[in-house]
Amino acid sequence: MDKLDDLITFLRVADAGGFSAAERSTGVPKSSLSRRIAALERQLGVRLVQRSSHAFHLTDVGERVYRHARAMADEADAVQATVSESLAEPSGLIRVSSSLLQGELFLARWLGEFMELHPKVRVSLDLSNHYVDMLAERIDLAIRVSGAPLAAADIVAKPIGTGRMVLVASAPAVARHGAPATLADLDRWPLVAQGQAETVRSWVFRLPDGREVTHLPQPRFVSNNLLAMRQAVLAGAGMAQIPLEACRDALRDGALVELLPDLAPPPSTVYAIYPSRRGLSFAVRTLIDFLEARFRDMA
Repeated sequence: MDKLDDLITFLRVADAGGFSAAERSTGVPKSSLSRRIAALERQLGVRLVQRSSHAFHLTDVGERVYRHARAMADEADAVQATVSESLAEPSGLIRVSSSLLQGELFLARWLGEFMELHPKVRVSLDLSNHYVDMLAERIDLAIRVSGAPLAAADIVAKPIGTGRMVLVASAPAVARHGAPATLADLDRWPLVAQGQAETVRSWVFRLPDGREVTHLPQPRFVSNNLLAMRQAVLAGAGMAQIPLEACRDALRDGALVELLPDLAPPPSTVYAIYPSRRGLSFAVRTLIDFLEARFRDMA
C-alpha cells in the first residue's frame, strides 16, 4: 500500500511539473514529496526523475512508470465512482423519446414502474414516429427500432432488445379465405398495410435459404398507425404484417393467427440512443439498464 501511495505521489508531482508546483496544488511540503519519490526510486531500483534547481523532467523509465501510475489512478477513480453510484439514488428529469407504438404498448408502463422504484426521478416522454434532433430538443434518451446498425458522430446507439414483424389475420378471416401456403397466395387476400394511400410500406420476408424478398401490398385498408391497423385486422379487414409486440396478446388468446411463420422477416434491433457529446447521468444509465432487463424479459 505504501508503494501505491508513493506512485500516486509521483503522479501528482509529474502532473504538476515539479515539486514546488505540486506543493502548491496538494498542500504537501515539497521536502515530503521529494522524500516519498526518493523512497519509491529506492524500492524500484531506478531513477524516475531528473532533478536540478532549474529543471524537472522524467527519465525514460519514469515516463513508462507514469503511464502505469496514471492507469492505476484512473481505475481507482472508477472504483470510487462505482461505489458512490451504488450508494446514490437516481434523480432528476429524464427526457425520453420513443415511437407511438412502443410508448402506448409498454414503454409508458415501464417508465411508471421505474419511477415507482426511484421516486426522485421525473420523466418527460415524447412520442413521435418522426426524426428528433436529440441535441436541439435536449432529449436524454431515445428508444428506436432499426433493422440496420445505427451510427452517427454525435450519438451512441446501444442495442438493448429485439423486435420482429409477424404476418397475422383474424381467426374468422383465415377460416373464410384459407391460410396462405406461399407468398403468391397473398394476392387472393384483402390486405391491411402501413402508410398512406399513395405510399405504402413494403413487407419483408426471409426465405428458407436466407434470402430476403419484398412484397408491395395492394391494401384494402391503409393507416399510418399500427394500433389502428391491428384493430382493423381484428375486425376482419384483412391480413397485415405488424410488430409482434402489438399483437402478442391477441395471438395468445386466438383472436389473431400468425401466417407464413417460416417466412418471417429477420428481427430488428431495439436501440437506446443518447448524445455522445455530454456525459450520461446516473439516472439515465440506470434507466437504460432497467429497460434492457424489461426487453430481455419480454423476448
